[in-house]
Amino acid sequence: MEEKRRVLEMVRAGEIGVEEALSLLEALEERPKAKGPTQILRVRVHAYDEEGKPVRIHVNLPLALAELVEAFLPQEAKATLAGKGVNLKELLMAVREGMSEGKLVEIAAEEEGKPVEILVEVA
Repeated sequence: MEEKRRVLEMVRAGEIGVEEALSLLEALEERPKAKGPTQILRVRVHAYDEEGKPVRIHVNLPLALAELVEAFLPQEAKATLAGKGVNLKELLMAVREGMSEGKLVEIAAEEEGKPVEILVEVA
């Protein structure tokens, strides 16, 4: 678990990119790979930080790593999700249990006068 946390911290610090992080995380996985096509969880967050600078987060994760998506979301995005009645943990559980492809969450909101857009989908 500590190795996975370190990989995420490296992404957050800008030391490695998302694709490199995915490769490292996959190498850390001990369970055998699932047969069949891999479904992808796509998360898109467009918001602004406290200084008014745009924040763009685009994460594509294999569903096997979907639980890690929360670590990539800024606090503003988490608060917006919660404010719209979206429980991220329940959403991820539904996806793991076989929810079909398509949009899971699409939110357009405003936080402190600035737009926040969140899209979560399975592809």
